Amino acid sequence: MGAATRADSCLEEPAVKAIAEAHGRTPAQVVLRWAVQRGTAVVPKSANPERMRQNLDVFGFALTPGDMAAIDALNRDRRFNDPGAFCEEAFGTFFPIYD
Repeated sequence: MGAATRADSCLEEPAVKAIAEAHGRTPAQVVLRWAVQRGTAVVPKSANPERMRQNLDVFGFALTPGDMAAIDALNRDRRFNDPGAFCEEAFGTFFPIYD
């Protein structure tokens, strides 16, 4: 599994953009909703007040099973952060996150 680059962002995926348009949301809101809806803890980061409001507004809609499946299918075996990479330096131990 490799590390993702900025070019790997799922926010530019046509499927995510189409789902966002269908729900009247931003691609970021759709991806956050996907994560929340599948039970993943999400900690979005933004210093932009408008994006902060958008990040909080992911509970006013739900993705359909088809939406969820379309986003699930985007897996490219990439991670944008890898705690295993910094745990060794910070805690003196390697903590793998891979399945």
